[in-house]
Amino acid sequence: MTTPIRFGGLASGIDTDTIIKQLMQAERAPVDKLEQKKQTTEWKRDAYREINRSLMTLRNSAVDLTFSRNFYAKTASSSDTSRVAVVAGPSSGNTAIRIDSVEQLATSASAVVKPLTVSNQQISAATKLSDLNGLVAGQKRVHVEKEATEIIVGKNLDPLSIKLEFENGDPIEINDFNYDAATGKLTVKQEVTTDLYFKDGKIPAGVVAQYSQGTGYEMQYKSSESGNYKKIELAADATVQDLMSQLNGKDSGLSAFLEPSTGQISISTKNTGTDSVIQFDDELKTALNFATGEHKLATNASFTVNGIKVNRQTNTVTFDNMTITLKSDFTATEGAVTLSAATDTQKIFDNIKGFVDKYNETIDLMNKKVREEKFRTFAPLTKAQRDELSEDEIKKWEEKAMSGMLRGDTILRGTMDTLRSKWSGATSSTNDKEMQQLFQIGLSTGSDFTNGGKIELNEEKLKAAIEKDPEQVYKLFTDEKTGLLPQIRDAATSSRTSITRIAGADGAGAPTYTMGREMTQIDTRIQRLNDLLVDKENAYYRRFAAMETAMNQANSQAASLQQFMGGGM
Repeated sequence: MTTPIRFGGLASGIDTDTIIKQLMQAERAPVDKLEQKKQTTEWKRDAYREINRSLMTLRNSAVDLTFSRNFYAKTASSSDTSRVAVVAGPSSGNTAIRIDSVEQLATSASAVVKPLTVSNQQISAATKLSDLNGLVAGQKRVHVEKEATEIIVGKNLDPLSIKLEFENGDPIEINDFNYDAATGKLTVKQEVTTDLYFKDGKIPAGVVAQYSQGTGYEMQYKSSESGNYKKIELAADATVQDLMSQLNGKDSGLSAFLEPSTGQISISTKNTGTDSVIQFDDELKTALNFATGEHKLATNASFTVNGIKVNRQTNTVTFDNMTITLKSDFTATEGAVTLSAATDTQKIFDNIKGFVDKYNETIDLMNKKVREEKFRTFAPLTKAQRDELSEDEIKKWEEKAMSGMLRGDTILRGTMDTLRSKWSGATSSTNDKEMQQLFQIGLSTGSDFTNGGKIELNEEKLKAAIEKDPEQVYKLFTDEKTGLLPQIRDAATSSRTSITRIAGADGAGAPTYTMGREMTQIDTRIQRLNDLLVDKENAYYRRFAAMETAMNQANSQAASLQQFMGGGM
């Protein structure tokens, strides 16, 4: 709203604006009180939300600690990490394993090939696939991976252009098959269903169908005996670099490297073990000059564990939940490698202490809020008061004004009492009467009730309990009915629900929580009073304007009278 320009006191000489401003300050007192009430409500809401965030962190910490890995942490060691490395899993026993010898490490299949162009020249990354021997644009292949009743090839083909053969290269008569041009399906003709190879109309695994369609390149390969053929599809203008990118794809199972100075390509399987192979279709074999390359078959790892001969596909194996990595081969005469696993007491202790620290932080915060001194003489500053103070003075004032927003709060006191009771109430059934409650393993709320239920941790006692029986420690914390963590989780969730109902969650709309609705009502009342104040101020100005008008008239009359009397003399 635009404030009108007014000129007061022209006739009377009275500072009208100052008088009206002082009158309006008195009139604004109810509005100032409402604005102070709203500010106090906002501060209290923010204090509640700070508690809520801390309770959420505590709840999440309780949920995270529930996972068994936090209570079954293991440490593992190897007598010779240069030959055998070991990592213990949470379920590893406190045991030892002996690797007597490693006869052979698992290796991947590999090949080094040297493709040539049609003009018998060395290739480079920029060489077009169309310049390689054996590759024909538009050639497509379909491998029958498992016994089937049909093969799907291209649609609307000349049946005589389709070439069929067994995996060993022996040809199959296309006339033994029906071809449906509309669907691209090839099925065995009825008259050959008694044939040894196509009995009951079944097409055996290993059959390959080849046909021409399109202008790009389609090649197939597989990197494991147990896997299926995968396709490489490239445009008609693709280069060797494009082919290399496909062979190095994320899920290709292969790694390929082109050495530019020699034009050689090194190809290897990403996996090790005898299941790993490098198999290409005929076109790709010819293009890569595969037949004349240097090939190495994949091998399994062969080693002896505690006197038992073992073969595995990889160099990383698991025994008794210990992950063992074979790094080099060695003989029994060179000495065995001993691997051991034990409870990682320090890590389990640190996991529990981390939760206790978070719990104590939450209790500290709530203690601070319920005991914080309330300075009742320090109300929120009004706008007029803020204008008269420096920033430092405002800061110091508001520190006092904001203090004690939740002093003696019943929700916080109830939450602290509830959380404290969960520690003393957590139990677990066990034959060991010295490990049935948390205080017996070094975790207690202590005798000082003024600390609000903070946990006192006896490091020596807790570590001894972890060494003695980590399973029992785990149950004391995680049992769904009597364990500590589920109870802390539920108590924190319940308190957060109560606080959220009053103060709302961060970013919540005002209508969704009690204090938000209160502040909305205060805003409505402030707006109504401000409208009345505008009317009141206008009324004051009208009265003073009327006075000025009357005085101006009186002055005019006096001047006229003076002039008249002067003229008479």
